[in-house]
Amino acid sequence: MATPAFVKNPKFIGGAIVVLWVAYVVYWNHRLDPIDIQLLPFLKPAQLNVSSVIIGAAIFGCAATLAVQLLWRRGRSKNGSVAPSASPASSESTRTVA
Repeated sequence: MATPAFVKNPKFIGGAIVVLWVAYVVYWNHRLDPIDIQLLPFLKPAQLNVSSVIIGAAIFGCAATLAVQLLWRRGRSKNGSVAPSASPASSESTRTVA
């Protein structure tokens, strides 16, 4: 049985390892007892599963990374380098007189 070409791609192999590892972490931490998180001093502590904390942290990290990349690219495009235009003297020196 022949394997598809994309299975031999290192990006696919690395991505598969990461996805399997994340699934393992979420599955085994889902089985742990819920944790109490005190967000504000006057509110009752929230009970969350460890897996939901991990998933929330991953989503926040992805969103923050994308936001920083967006802001970085926007700032760089405004201050991009401008190529100098040719001076009139240099364009006249390349003309031939007939």
